[in-house]
Amino acid sequence: MLLTLTRYALWGTLLALPAFAEDIITLPLRFHIAQGAEMTIKAKKLEAWVKPADLKGPVLIEINRIWKQAGIQFVIERAEEEAVIKPADYAEIIQYVENAKRDENGHGDPTRIQKIMQLVDPAKSNPKTHNIYLMPYIGGTSQGNAQFKLKGIFVGTWTDKASRGLNPPVKTLLSEKEPFKVGSLARTIAHEIGHTLGLNHPKSSSGGAQLMSSGGYVLTPTEITTARKIAQAIKSAPSAAQ
Repeated sequence: MLLTLTRYALWGTLLALPAFAEDIITLPLRFHIAQGAEMTIKAKKLEAWVKPADLKGPVLIEINRIWKQAGIQFVIERAEEEAVIKPADYAEIIQYVENAKRDENGHGDPTRIQKIMQLVDPAKSNPKTHNIYLMPYIGGTSQGNAQFKLKGIFVGTWTDKASRGLNPPVKTLLSEKEPFKVGSLARTIAHEIGHTLGLNHPKSSSGGAQLMSSGGYVLTPTEITTARKIAQAIKSAPSAAQ
């Protein structure tokens, strides 16, 4: 059974948030750290710099802290550095991603993710887990993107979101103490996991910033119900990792 959650939110901070006493749903994550993909933004050369130890330590701890409110926890099935595939049009792919911008409505260019997907080796993905691909950069002012059907998440280890693209990208923080200021790799991954569990961006935020908004950590009761339902379905599916 699930304990009734009493939620207190202040500027996106989780306060006095009780954990689930039972029925914890555990899902596996596989991290793919891109190696050999170098991008240049505003004369700054970028490579994926995160190490497996970073993911197994502060990043996973923060992801689980955030999702504890929903009674969902994650374990790392694998975290490895992997060489990117370099097709004949590799240079054009890199250039496209380097120049990708949001449109006038603030939406990211979906083609950039299709381009990035050409650089990853599908043989190294695991259909039984969420696959999280850490790239140097995934487009102007973008930090993460989730592909719901694939349970695939693409995250940049460098970001220019805080400066709205005016300054060269900086290394993304592994985690960030609350309250939310500029965000972190862990918070971005937690947010994108939300999309793979059926959650959308809220039309409006009330009672403090939400995890599924542009900044914050709180999940609404409805979001928790939706995420747990899909998480349980993933766990119970014949292909789910045991």
